[in-house]
Amino acid sequence: MKNVRQTSALLGGAVALALGMGAQAQEREVTYNGDVAQIINENCVVCHREGGVGPMQFENYDQVRPWAPLISYKVENREMPPYAYDQHVGIQDLEGDWRLADEEIETIVAWVEQGAPLGDTDIVPPVAELPDANGWTFEPMFGKPHLIVPSMAYDIPANGNDLWSKEFTDPKLTEDRCIKAVQVKPRGDAKAV
Repeated sequence: MKNVRQTSALLGGAVALALGMGAQAQEREVTYNGDVAQIINENCVVCHREGGVGPMQFENYDQVRPWAPLISYKVENREMPPYAYDQHVGIQDLEGDWRLADEEIETIVAWVEQGAPLGDTDIVPPVAELPDANGWTFEPMFGKPHLIVPSMAYDIPANGNDLWSKEFTDPKLTEDRCIKAVQVKPRGDAKAV
């Protein structure tokens, strides 16, 4: 009987300690400057920047804050960053994997649940160092492109079903070529939304 009481007391103490530690972790203030900016800069700004393909910019707190609830929803449901592969089949430990870690998702969700505070203004989040959004993304790896194939202008309505263009463009190649990389960009002042 004595062992049962000691075991019960020990288990009760362990549970109380674990609950207390969990409550402390939840109470920690999560801020943009201290916690979230680095995640956004490393994972989102590549698309969500001036000239990027994302429909809004996330280069600073003032740009991110209005979108905080949507960002939380999208990362919690693993819709952002976009990842088109089945997350439950095959090898998941990929080189260059851009999916957010569970801890990063939890940080963003906690930040939004706490009201998306800016945090200490003396902390300056590091700015993402990215290539020019209007340039050739693969230049550091492959050099300047050897061939640029312009496509036909194609307007897509803002609303409606997906449209699948069947336009063909002659690349004007006279011999077989090996393709190392392809980059598709909107033309001129076009925006991908």
